[in-house]
Amino acid sequence: MTRLLYYENSYIKEFDAVVSKVIQESDETKIVLDRTAFYPGGGGQPCDTGVLVGENGRLNVVRTYTEKDVVYHVGDLSGEIKVGDSVKGIIDWDRRYRLMRMHTGAHILGYSVKKVFGLNVGFHGGALGVDKSHDDFNTKITRDDLSRLQEIIDDVIAKSIPVIVLWMDRKAAEDYIKKYGEKLTFLHEGIEKIRIVEIKDLYAVPCGGTHVKNTSEVKGLRLLKRESKGKGITRIRYTLVD
Repeated sequence: MTRLLYYENSYIKEFDAVVSKVIQESDETKIVLDRTAFYPGGGGQPCDTGVLVGENGRLNVVRTYTEKDVVYHVGDLSGEIKVGDSVKGIIDWDRRYRLMRMHTGAHILGYSVKKVFGLNVGFHGGALGVDKSHDDFNTKITRDDLSRLQEIIDDVIAKSIPVIVLWMDRKAAEDYIKKYGEKLTFLHEGIEKIRIVEIKDLYAVPCGGTHVKNTSEVKGLRLLKRESKGKGITRIRYTLVD
């Protein structure tokens, strides 16, 4: 099992770790560490990239993923890194921090949709990107509605609301998020401890991704367009404003 430093502090940019496994394949190397701050992807948020630097080698990490509670760092190895070596992990922080802002912005968008169209409106998937993202909702949203949503988003960001993380037993989590119009899904089956990300006293949702500590850090989120995806689903595309 890999110790997940990004859950302890999502602002860690560099960390020291010990190599526990090295898998050499034909065109890439996979390295497992005893602990990592590299986010392995999930919930629509892409995985982290960066480098692992040892005394005798360097792995350019192009992707990370998790399997059975173990995080794998995958990339091109120059030199040698072996089991037992100490390495320094360095995350591509500009990219990660932008994704953190984008992810919190996505939650603000989700809140704004529920505020305008009702708590029964559901989130039907999405994808976060460094430059542009999109989320799908099971309600009709017109072009004219975007301005209403934008006003709410701007207000939440301007109010500098804390963003907190809560870990709850399954039943407590179900009860807690119900008042925000959220529920656990098949993705949470078999998980007894649920991670909740809450925009304090405003909106709470189960989430495994990394976030900023305050809505003000998002700086700005601009809604770009809406698209009908059929069957009552509307996609909203958006980007960050720096």
